[in-house]
Amino acid sequence: MANVTSLASRRQRPARATAAGSPSITRIYLLGGMRALGPADEDILPRAKKTQAVLAYLCLAQGERVSRSRLAGLIWDRAGEVQARDSLRHALRELERTGSWRLYADRDAVRFDTTACWIDAFENPEGSGPLLDGLDDVSPSFDQWLLGERARFENRWQSKLEAELNQLVADNAAAELRATAARKLLNFIPTHETAVRCLMTALATMGEGAQAVREFERFQQIVNTNLGMPPSQPTTALYSAIRLTSQLRPARPLDRAEDPARSQTPRTGDRFEPERTGAAREGEPSIAVLPFRDLSDKAGRDYVVKGLVEDLIEALSRIPSLFVVSRLSAAALGSQNRSPREIGEALGVRYILSGSMRAVRNRLRITVELTDTNSGRALWNSRFDEEFSDLLQVQDRLTDTVVRSVAPNLRAAELHRGRTKRPECRDAYDLLLSAQEHMHNPSRAVFEAAEAVFDQAIAREPGYAPGLAWRAYWHVMRVGQGWSPDPAHDAIEADRFARLAIECDPSEPMAFAVQGQVAAFLHKDFDPAFSAFETALRLNPNCARAWLWNANAHGYMGDGALAVEKVNRAMALFPYDPLVCAFSAGASLAYLADRQYDRAIEFALRCIRQNRSYSAAYRLLIVALVLAGRQEEARSFVQRLLVLEPGFTVQENRRRFPGSAWPFGELYSDALARAGVPLSG
Repeated sequence: MANVTSLASRRQRPARATAAGSPSITRIYLLGGMRALGPADEDILPRAKKTQAVLAYLCLAQGERVSRSRLAGLIWDRAGEVQARDSLRHALRELERTGSWRLYADRDAVRFDTTACWIDAFENPEGSGPLLDGLDDVSPSFDQWLLGERARFENRWQSKLEAELNQLVADNAAAELRATAARKLLNFIPTHETAVRCLMTALATMGEGAQAVREFERFQQIVNTNLGMPPSQPTTALYSAIRLTSQLRPARPLDRAEDPARSQTPRTGDRFEPERTGAAREGEPSIAVLPFRDLSDKAGRDYVVKGLVEDLIEALSRIPSLFVVSRLSAAALGSQNRSPREIGEALGVRYILSGSMRAVRNRLRITVELTDTNSGRALWNSRFDEEFSDLLQVQDRLTDTVVRSVAPNLRAAELHRGRTKRPECRDAYDLLLSAQEHMHNPSRAVFEAAEAVFDQAIAREPGYAPGLAWRAYWHVMRVGQGWSPDPAHDAIEADRFARLAIECDPSEPMAFAVQGQVAAFLHKDFDPAFSAFETALRLNPNCARAWLWNANAHGYMGDGALAVEKVNRAMALFPYDPLVCAFSAGASLAYLADRQYDRAIEFALRCIRQNRSYSAAYRLLIVALVLAGRQEEARSFVQRLLVLEPGFTVQENRRRFPGSAWPFGELYSDALARAGVPLSG
């Protein structure tokens, strides 16, 4: 080994290598799973886990001399001193044999030259995963060091990102710059309250109040899940203030008078249900919204309660496959003193939503509870406090918040109910829910298993249109993931199941929506795709999938402004959809087509967090990073994409990408090539 360099010369060495414009340098990835790539993108990471630990420790020492005794004792803490030093010597020789980095060592110390390579932990932590994920269990001493290093790493980057954001706020910088800095901090620390308030304020300043509200609701879900507590009072107050000046309300279905073609179609609430006017389809969930009790000390506020209940019925009716009992039927039992089981049996529903209202001067308190009528158990309850201002806006806010909380709890209850049934007792709807969960799973094997579960659902009920439509979508997603052994066959099957869904139920919006997705994504035929989307939205203007795939089609064609408009409509409804990651990917595509690259990066990273095997997110992220001038970061994600799709090439993208015939498609493929995706197989 070479002689160790002096500290004086180290202080005067050139700055750390940057990968931008220098494709021939060595790259080391310490965030997420550890990786090391040589100048030709060859894998040079040592196979021995303890040798990897030596490399990681030396990298994080940032070029400082490290005591051999310290390093040997840390990693081989259960061996004797002589054996530990001998093991370290072998590990250093293994590292030196790669010839792709510079090690300087003497009898007492060793130093790794971090200026000769690019190390991601020193560049940008955005969306990359925990430090040295998977390198635990090397030794008790190393594990203890790693815990401390992770904490130091997070604190260091948190301080840096906070300082950048605080400086932009102090300088009253443009809202776009503040929003970008806040998103970077939230991508690193999703529970950072100051960052989410800065982001909401910036979005409101930019005239994107609806997006600001959605950011709050996403943040609320994260802190509830991760910390078990609601957002702080200042954050909630900011949310309320923005809601007062922003209308976040998905369009209500058209009245019959507005659309004569639908005037003869029976409906439940605002969802059209031609086959089940009196009861829910067997197996599918059903709910009744009981009249809320008015606990106010003064009379005359009952109209508030009635309006809220009507709005809740209308909003719940947007949830796919949920039967909602009419207000009059529920009102007949709501005033009677009956148990949940008795109400469920009388109305034929599985769940009831009940609550109370108390109004004191200009304050309004609403308490809501979701109950399983079979067990009588409360599945969810919450309390909401509002100030009277504009009554309709108050009702809108409460309705939207309640339904966004109820929808995931209903789905969780249905999944649990289906899993606890004996296999032979599971109906078509139970099997559909299970298949959808399989599709959402990051494992390819579990995803593939969804096909058999869909087949079981269709066998139980051959005319089950939602099952047929989702089976068609499974084939589309299989091709999109690059997991199809025969894309032409999957395209034929997707066509067949979409047609069968429409034939079995010409009023099922999902059937037409997936027919449009098959036409756009698999056949690149946009005219019939837009026609199918229009039909789906005519049947149900709140069909989130139709809005999403419509937005995607415009994105493929490079029509970014229209894609952003439509994807925002979709995202206002997406909490009702089991495959949330697809909506984040759709938003990334829309903002990419609209040349808003930072937004595209943000949503691609969000999609990856939601489903780490969703390959479309990696493609979108790579393209957005390249177009944003962050080419080296893009290269760091290429290897992850190729793990998911080993045969993926730029040539394959040109063949598969729906917008390949449009200028945006060529821009997309060119960005992939610049990031290092192989040109051809």
